[in-house]
Formats: sequence, structure tokens, C-alpha cells
Amino acid sequence: MELPTPNPPVPATDPTFRTYSSTQAQAYASHRTSYSPPLYKTICDFHAANGGHFGTVVDCGCGPGNATRDLALMFDCALGTDAGAAMIGAARERGGKTRSGKDIRWEVVPAEGLSD
Repeated sequence: MELPTPNPPVPATDPTFRTYSSTQAQAYASHRTSYSPPLYKTICDFHAANGGHFGTVVDCGCGPGNATRDLALMFDCALGTDAGAAMIGAARERGGKTRSGKDIRWEVVPAEGLSD
């Protein structure tokens, strides 16, 4: 079976996620609940069962980092990225540690910029 050729990436033109204010990012971070622990367990079990390692996790589009902080507890290093500077600002204010005790690294990088 031959797979179709994927379309080339389209540059992000919707400014929505890049233009949140600090106030909006803080409100989102405060009201965005965490995913359930069984969901994280399912993800990590699948990851391990398929040869995955727990050295580094990258959360692309992490917003204020709520899920990144939860996942970081299962990895030695963690990187959260988002196109929105205010969202990364909120993530940095809340901080977070990995299972090895390292600080989570937060960077303003759009998803399409990760391959550069």
C-alpha cells in the first residue's frame, strides 16, 4: 500500500495563540485542569512498551505548561514550547521540576520552528 504524499507545511497565520495577554494566560493557567493520572499512565505505559525512553520529553504547544509539569515528573529532562510569549511567561512563573530534580525549560517557539 502506498501512502499519500503529505502536503508541505503551511505557515501559521492565525495570531490567536500568539497574542494572548499575560492576564489571559494567567486566567487560562488557573482554570485549565490537569488530565487524569490514568491518562498519563496509559501514555507512559504505551511509550515504554514500544521502546520509548524517559530521558527527555518535549511538549509542543504547551500553553502555560500544566500538562508539561505533570509529564515532567516521569522524565529526566523536559522542554515546554509555545508560540505565545504570554503563555510561556505563565509557564515560567509556575516553574516545574523533572523526576531528576531539574527545572523544566520553557521556550517561545512555534511548532513549525522546532525543526530548525
